[in-house]
Parts: sequence; structure tokens; C-alpha cells
Amino acid sequence: MKLSTKYLLNIIASVFFFPIAFLGVNFVYYMTLTYIICYQSETHYEPGQLEKQWTNNIRNLKGKSNEEIISSFKKMKQYKDSHVIWMNNSGNVLFSTSPRFAEGKTNLTVSDAIQTLNQDDEEYLLLYQYLNGKEDSGYAILETPHSLIGTQWEVMRTKYSYLWFIAMLAVCSLFVFNSWMFFKKLHKRLIELQKHMTKQDENGMPKPLVIKQFDELGQVEHSFNQMVDKLRISRRKEQDEAEIRKNLIAGLSHDLRTPFTIIRGHTFSLRDENISEKGKHSLQVINDKISFIGDLIDNLSSFTLLAAGKLPIFKERSDILKILRSSLSAWYPIFEKEHFVIDIDLKEPIVWEVDETWLKRILDNIFQNIMRHAHSGKFVSVQTKRMNGRQVLLIKDKGPGIDTESENKGAGIGLSIIGMMLKQMDLECEVKSSSAGTLFIIYKG
Repeated sequence: MKLSTKYLLNIIASVFFFPIAFLGVNFVYYMTLTYIICYQSETHYEPGQLEKQWTNNIRNLKGKSNEEIISSFKKMKQYKDSHVIWMNNSGNVLFSTSPRFAEGKTNLTVSDAIQTLNQDDEEYLLLYQYLNGKEDSGYAILETPHSLIGTQWEVMRTKYSYLWFIAMLAVCSLFVFNSWMFFKKLHKRLIELQKHMTKQDENGMPKPLVIKQFDELGQVEHSFNQMVDKLRISRRKEQDEAEIRKNLIAGLSHDLRTPFTIIRGHTFSLRDENISEKGKHSLQVINDKISFIGDLIDNLSSFTLLAAGKLPIFKERSDILKILRSSLSAWYPIFEKEHFVIDIDLKEPIVWEVDETWLKRILDNIFQNIMRHAHSGKFVSVQTKRMNGRQVLLIKDKGPGIDTESENKGAGIGLSIIGMMLKQMDLECEVKSSSAGTLFIIYKG
């Protein structure tokens, strides 16, 4: 059944619930009192019959002695749920079963006693009859609780009225429980759907849902499964394309390295030949371009492996100053040969959890970029210091900036490799570049 249909049925049930429930509870209540409860044993007094019977009983006691009258009162089993009081004209209570009047002499007259009893007429029905006995005369009073006054049905309805309220409360509770269960199940299914959307398999994809009900929410689950299927197909295509790219780059790298190696070998052979200075310059340019293309191929291979997450990384707590000194010892002669001003300030000790090989690769890429693209500035600075409460590594040049066109400028793969390597080692990098130079700020994220 559709959710909209269930919801509509709940609304219709809400509209017709109370009149139907009222009629239904009254019917059950009537059937219970009529056929289930033993009503024959229920005591009740109809007002007219009770008054007539009391009058006859008192009339039959006229002219009898006190002893005979009291004995007759005690034998009146039909008034077992009522109280009988007999008071003579002198205010003396000759007989009483009422807790409000004890037998014996009182300070009340008969009129005062009747007035006192009338104050509680909401609880009792009072019947008075003058009894003229042989020894004493006075009023005989019958106290009958109002709860016993009426027809048998009226008495039973008053006595068992709590059953009606219990039945009505039970029906209302059942309706509220049914409505609550409807929305609880709907809420539970939505929560399960939300949780399932966040679960992922080994490929990082959500798992398809098991559709148990084909209502509106089931249609949402079906659409979710369709989306997951499309994502899986797209992911497979992406993985296949990435594998093709990786194989293509690996194949091209291998195929290109072979002719470049041959070309480099021939250029070295030509150096021994008797050629002009212009020819020697051309050979040097060729060698430089071959080295540049080789670096591009290496970067492209590394970029592909990094993007696929397949370049092995081995992080451990390392002394960054030691790694910097090792890298600078290799690059210092190169910068010095090109007449660079070298500013090295490694006063702030730094210990980070890094892959030493990766960090050296990052430093090599940065220094290589300085040599190629910031050569005109003839300046390189490497510093470690504390900035804004954290340890940072600063590498600066005074070149024309990253955005300036250069004949050796590539597609920015080197910078992308630097960014990805730093990110996988939980390091951050800010690059500030202008016409006055470029600054790399590396710090722990």
C-alpha cells in the first residue's frame, strides 16, 4: 500500500474516530453490563417501591412494644444496605444502624435530627414515617445511599462507570499507538536510508538497498539503487581510463627514453668532432632540452602514480634539518656555479612525520624550478622558523614569478606533484608569487 494511501486512511480515521469510538464503547459497555456481569445479584431500590414498602412496614409495627419493634427492624433484611433510625418524641434514639446517631439520649429533638440528616441529602435518600408504638412514639427514618436508588440498569451503570472510561481510554490509546507506529516506521526507514547512503564498500561506493516495500519510499530506494549502478559503471569506466592512461604514459616514457638516450649519446660523440663554437652551443642546447624532456617524463610518471595512489610512501618521524642539509649539499655547488646568492638559516629545529625520499623529491622539484624559471634573480633562500605558533619551512627566490612566461615553462605538473606529495604527508603549502619572486611556505597541517 502506498504511503499516501496509509496517510489518508489515518486522516479519515481521525475524523470518524471519536463518534465511532463513542458508539462502539457504549455498545460494548451495554453488552458487558447486560450479558456478562451478573446483574441479578446487584442491590437496587426504585424510589416509589422503596417508599411504599417502608410505609407498609412501619404501619405494620403500629401499637407494638419497643422490644417487638426493634426486633422487627433487625429482621428487615431488605434494608441491609440502608440505615434505620427510630427516635421518640423526647429525642431519645431507641434504635439506630447509622454511624451518625448512636442509641441513647440526645440533646436533639426529632425536628433537629431530621434537619441534621437533610444536610447530607446529596448522599442519602431519606424516608420518614411516624411510628406510634405501644410504649414510645416517634419517627422511623430510613437512610438509603443514592448510589442504590434507581432502576437496576441505572444502578449498574453508576457502579461500573469506570469500565466505560477504561474502554474509552483503551480505544484512544490504540488509535494514538497506531498513528505513532505509522510515523515511527516511516522515520525508521528514512534513518536507515540515510545511514545506508553513508556506508561504502571497498571501492568507496554505497551499497545497493534491499527494497522491502514498493511504496513512495521504496521508489526512492529504487532510484538510489539505480544511481549506485550508474556510479559503479562510471567508476569502472574511470578506472579503465586511468589504467589506459597509466599504461600509455608508461609505454610512451619507455619508448621516448630509448631515442633520447641514443640522441644524447650521439651529441656526446659529436663533442669530440672538430666543430665550430656555434655547433658546440647547439649541442649543449640539445642536451639541455633532452634533460628537460626527461624530467617532464619523470614528473608525468610520478603524477600518474600519485593520482592513482600507487606511489609507495613510508612515513616516519624525521629530522627535517638533516634532510634539508642533505638536499642542499647536492644543490649548493650548482647554485654557486651559477653565481646565486644563497641564504641558508636553519635555526628552528623541525621534526615531522614524512617520507624522506618524497621530501627530497619535493625539494629537488622546487630547486629545479628556481634554476629554470627564476635563474634571472640569482637568489635562493632556505629558512626554518616559527610563525603564528607553528614551525615552517620557507624557500624563496627573486625570479619573475610563477605566472611569467618562460621558454622552459611546462604544464605545472611539477607543482601538482609537490602539492599531492605534501598532502599525503599531512603537510600544507602556501605559494606566494609576484614579479619580485616566489615564496614556498611549508608547514604541518
